[in-house]
Amino acid sequence: MIIGFSAAFGLLIGSFLTVVVDRVPRGKSIVQPGSSCGTCGMRLGVRDLVPVFSWLALRGKCRQCHSDIGVEPLVLELSTALLFGLMAWHFGWSWELPAFCVLMAGLVALTWIDLHTKRLPREITYSTASIMVPLLCVAALVADAPRRMWMMALGAAIALALMAAIYFASRGGMGDGDVRLAPLLGLALGYHNPGLAAVGLFFGFLVGAVVGLVAMAVTGGGRKMAIPFGPFLAVGTVVALFVGQRYIDLNLVR
Repeated sequence: MIIGFSAAFGLLIGSFLTVVVDRVPRGKSIVQPGSSCGTCGMRLGVRDLVPVFSWLALRGKCRQCHSDIGVEPLVLELSTALLFGLMAWHFGWSWELPAFCVLMAGLVALTWIDLHTKRLPREITYSTASIMVPLLCVAALVADAPRRMWMMALGAAIALALMAAIYFASRGGMGDGDVRLAPLLGLALGYHNPGLAAVGLFFGFLVGAVVGLVAMAVTGGGRKMAIPFGPFLAVGTVVALFVGQRYIDLNLVR
């Protein structure tokens, strides 16, 4: 039940993220004005904003001018629903669940924006942290595990130190948005184990290296080919949530 409920809520949040990823990079308010067609300006009503179903009913076109809406709403809504469902499956009924759903929503928005603009807006990074951190602190207190709060801080410090070192070593090859994002990811992973912050970055760099090599082979681009790195950090974080501790345990056994 919790998985279905979380996935359904993820669809609603994903619908909201379509506004976020469109307006935040342009410095526009995500509250006003209401959603409208980008071509004819028709104000969208309730029947135009039902996640997934409205897109399918309208066949991806505006109700009034019939211009293509694009697949952006569908991708954002379904990916957010999937991640929310995974978080519910992993955490169940707990205070960790809303905290990590907030993180997933932030990562979906940042990933989409980075892929399209090669930017990681600080407004989204900081807003995500401002909601997620208090929820994790409440989760720690409810679980009678206040030590998790300093574990979060340590995870953030580890992620920031590692990413800052890579940033300076890259000499401009990495954006400062990635450095700002790292502590947010370290906070979330550090809640469970500060060492997971390093593991999440490792997984992110591993996925990034593989995708980068494939992209260079396909496109014929050189080593300085610009590839947004935020999405890989997001993937590395999600992977670390599920298998990071197992990875650490296996390596400790060795």
